[in-house]
Amino acid sequence: MPAPTAPQMFRSVVPLESYQDLAGVMKRTEEETAKLQEQRFQEVGTPAELGARQAGRRALEAASYLAAVPGGDKYIEQLTGKTDMYKPVEQAAQAQLTEAQKEYAEALKKVGDKPKATISETPSWAQRTV
Repeated sequence: MPAPTAPQMFRSVVPLESYQDLAGVMKRTEEETAKLQEQRFQEVGTPAELGARQAGRRALEAASYLAAVPGGDKYIEQLTGKTDMYKPVEQAAQAQLTEAQKEYAEALKKVGDKPKATISETPSWAQRTV
């Protein structure tokens, strides 16, 4: 059996240039991601524009529900003896339309907003000289 020896210690030194190269790769990746994001915004619109379109669809949906509510049908009034039978339904549909129109107006105010690309500065670990 061999005699025990003192353990050997090794030290790895990574040059600063390696960290700076890594920081450069990160920055280029973020720049390319920002370009792709801008291309996506041009093709389909910004998140604010997509939200405004969806709010507009909800307003049209609410308007179509309101238009479909029967009102003042004399035949039903004669059969049931009730007048304004659909009034609660009409009021609910009107309230839904009013709310959808408010949401649409708020969404239109945000249409010009565009998320900023996150391109960071050189990280601190790539600037150390020690």
